[in-house]
Amino acid sequence: MKKIVVLSLSILMTLSLSSSVITKDNLFSFFDDKQFLTAKFVQKTSLDSKERIINGIIKATRKGSFKLEYLKPIRETISADENFFYKLDLDLDQMDVVPREQYFRDTPINIFISDIEDLKMFYLVDYCEKENGVYTCSLTPKDRNSFIDNLYLTFKNNELNLLGYKDSFGQIVSIEFDEISWEDFDQSELKIAIPEGIDVVYH
Repeated sequence: MKKIVVLSLSILMTLSLSSSVITKDNLFSFFDDKQFLTAKFVQKTSLDSKERIINGIIKATRKGSFKLEYLKPIRETISADENFFYKLDLDLDQMDVVPREQYFRDTPINIFISDIEDLKMFYLVDYCEKENGVYTCSLTPKDRNSFIDNLYLTFKNNELNLLGYKDSFGQIVSIEFDEISWEDFDQSELKIAIPEGIDVVYH
C-alpha cells in the first residue's frame, strides 16, 4: 500500500518569488510566506521510453493538509489531513484510508506542506543557476532511503513554473503549473466528497 501512496504523491505545487535573484543560500526563503496554494498542473511521467500525461488540480496548506484531483485520463483524488491519507479511485469504486505516519516526508509534496525549517533538514540545495532568463535549482534529499533521487525547481518571470524529479522506480517526472493562487481558502475544500456506491477500505 505504501508504494501506491508514494506513486500517487507525484504531484506538487508552486511559489511566487519576491526577488529577481535566486541563489543556493536563499532558495527556501521564498517559501516563507506561502501558506496556501491552488493551482492547475500538467504532469508528464516517463519510464522506459513511454510517457504518460495527466492533468489535475492541487490545493495545499503549509500546515500539512492537501488535496490532489486528477482530471484526465484517470479519475482519482487523494488528500491528507493530520491523521489519515485518503485515495478515491472512481474507476475502481473504492476509497482507501491509510494512517498518515511518515508517508510524505520522502515525497515531493513535502516541499509544500512542511515548514521551512523541516525543508532545510530534508534537502540539500546543490546549486541554483541562471540560463536564458530561467533559474534552475537542484536539490538532493538528505535521507538516502528517499523516494526521490534528485529534484529540481525551475523559475521563470519570478515564479516557479516547473518541478521535476527522478524517483527510485526510475520514473522521470515533470510538473508544470498554471493559474496559481496563493489566496486563503476554506479548509473544507480539502475534503473528499464520497459518491454513493463507493467501498471504503481501511488499512
